[in-house]
Amino acid sequence: MNDEKLGFEDDLMLGVPARGGRAVLQAISSHLAQRTRVPPGVILDGLLDREALGSTGFGQGFALPHAFIPGLVAPAKVLVTLREPIEFNAPDDEPVDILLAVIWPDGYHDGFLQFLSKLCRVFRSRKLLAALRGVRSEAEALMVISAGASTAATSAQSSVTASYSPLVR
Repeated sequence: MNDEKLGFEDDLMLGVPARGGRAVLQAISSHLAQRTRVPPGVILDGLLDREALGSTGFGQGFALPHAFIPGLVAPAKVLVTLREPIEFNAPDDEPVDILLAVIWPDGYHDGFLQFLSKLCRVFRSRKLLAALRGVRSEAEALMVISAGASTAATSAQSSVTASYSPLVR
């Protein structure tokens, strides 16, 4: 699991100004609409509908808004850093300043949970989130993500090995 597999080269929005959750979801929808040719209103509606079920804020200033989108041909994502944190109803009550939005073709759920899980393993790191808050360019952001993905892959392999080591003698 490295940055090349996560593929963020065209999926970064750094230093986005936003006054609230709806405004940032609108900016995300506009970006993803350009990439997918799905109307931004359709994407926004999907993201807002998902948020209505419960916040996708994870804590530590991070949120993972996601939705199944009708008419979408292939999954898409975008990583967003905000100029200023916003209220996002995260479970730790901390404002959010990093969002990773994922949209997935409606009706094609295969691989969706595995992909979200892969992203969560990378972006749950306090160290990674802190480093992303300090990046000044897309190149820096890609380096931080790549390093975080490598660390997450190593950590995942170590825990699998540790889990099965009592069984192997």
